[in-house]
Amino acid sequence: MKILDKPERMPAEQFGSATIARLERRRLELTFEADEQGEEGSIPLHILAGAEPGPTLLVLAAVHGDEYEGVQTVIELGRLLKPGDIRGTLLMVPVANPYAYRAANRCAPEDGRNLAREFPGNPEGTLTQRLAWQIAHRLIDQADFLLDLHSGGTYYEVAELVGYYDKDETEAGRRSKAAAEAFGLEVLWGHRETGPGRTITYANERGIPWLYTEAAGGRRIKRQEQLRFRQGALRLMNHLGMLVAPGCWIEGEAAQVICRLGGSGDFDGSVTAECEGFFIPEVELLQRVRRGAPIGAIYDGYGREKAELCAISDGVIVGLAGTPAVAVGSVVYMIAEEYEGEING
Repeated sequence: MKILDKPERMPAEQFGSATIARLERRRLELTFEADEQGEEGSIPLHILAGAEPGPTLLVLAAVHGDEYEGVQTVIELGRLLKPGDIRGTLLMVPVANPYAYRAANRCAPEDGRNLAREFPGNPEGTLTQRLAWQIAHRLIDQADFLLDLHSGGTYYEVAELVGYYDKDETEAGRRSKAAAEAFGLEVLWGHRETGPGRTITYANERGIPWLYTEAAGGRRIKRQEQLRFRQGALRLMNHLGMLVAPGCWIEGEAAQVICRLGGSGDFDGSVTAECEGFFIPEVELLQRVRRGAPIGAIYDGYGREKAELCAISDGVIVGLAGTPAVAVGSVVYMIAEEYEGEING
């Protein structure tokens, strides 16, 4: 086993662009006061600063602690790239929510709050609220572009896609949409509005363009999805003018977009189970459905149907229950509006 140097510890309030030198790699632990008793919290931050000036890209992973595709993407980017390979600054947070990550859960067990619904946070609130405040004000505020890497985690099975701000009348919206096209995934989900408390909503308020990703999840990483995440991040960097030699990193052509979706993208608005039991779906991800079409049913262990589930609207299935055993209130499915595209019907 190798003995690794510990990351440099820095009070979060001291971090800023002035602390980053050109042609530098730094591994930091940004520290902050996590509770009223003075307990110390920390955020891991991996920095690559190129020799030439350029944009600052912030990449967040594991905002939910049971979503691992983004963690691996950040690890791989950190291993692949050297400061001389880029222009500008790459800020990478491999685990944005260390408390939920250690518990392998969507939310931190200390307060039960969902970090992805707490932005811009509260410096005097609960642990998760304080963490959100630090990420918002110390990191997102430093960025010219935000990439927030998500997946289905434990509770959802989600279609592989990239989401963006779909508001052409704003500079941030135009830049987000162009970046989504460059990212290289087959499914794009545009949002004119985003729900309260999200990283991307805070970015909107600050005029910062953004993307987020989704993938199947299940606490497992699918190799091909992971390769597309990594290539997507590199394609985004190239789109932003950050790669000195793109040919060394970009592999092949970007995938052709086959489906464009609309709506809020908020999984809190998913259809949930009204009874406990075993959910057996009759649909698959990215399948088109019509209002009233069968989605599946919840059964007891004797095979008796407890509840039939039907589509609440026309659209495309973007999310299903991550595990077949469901409880009252568990997510069962989510439908998104379709803009255009060719997918399974």
